[in-house]
Amino acid sequence: MKLISSTSTVALAGLLLLIPASYGSKQYRCPRGDPISKEDVLRYSKGHSESFNLDEYPLTPAGKKYSSTYFTSPLGAVLLVTYAAAYVIQVYDNPPQYQLAQYTMGVWTVCTLEESQ
Repeated sequence: MKLISSTSTVALAGLLLLIPASYGSKQYRCPRGDPISKEDVLRYSKGHSESFNLDEYPLTPAGKKYSSTYFTSPLGAVLLVTYAAAYVIQVYDNPPQYQLAQYTMGVWTVCTLEESQ
């Protein structure tokens, strides 16, 4: 008795190929610059430390103690001058939740997490 026919095997393989595409990947959209993938945020947040917390950083949604890491990324160049944006990744709660904020125009703005397109 044949449990799985070749036709059903091909159909199942086709469905399995579609599953990763249906999930999509997430990215953070900030006021300026290109989106930052959630994978990059997770990679940058390795080795975060509470010693990097500053009072000027935005509050986390939980309003609890958090750890953070700071990095910069180029936004572009105008007349041979390169502009960079400052970012902070805040790690809070257990299991860890991540919040990305960008410093522009003298203000920290929390970036939104969305599905990439």
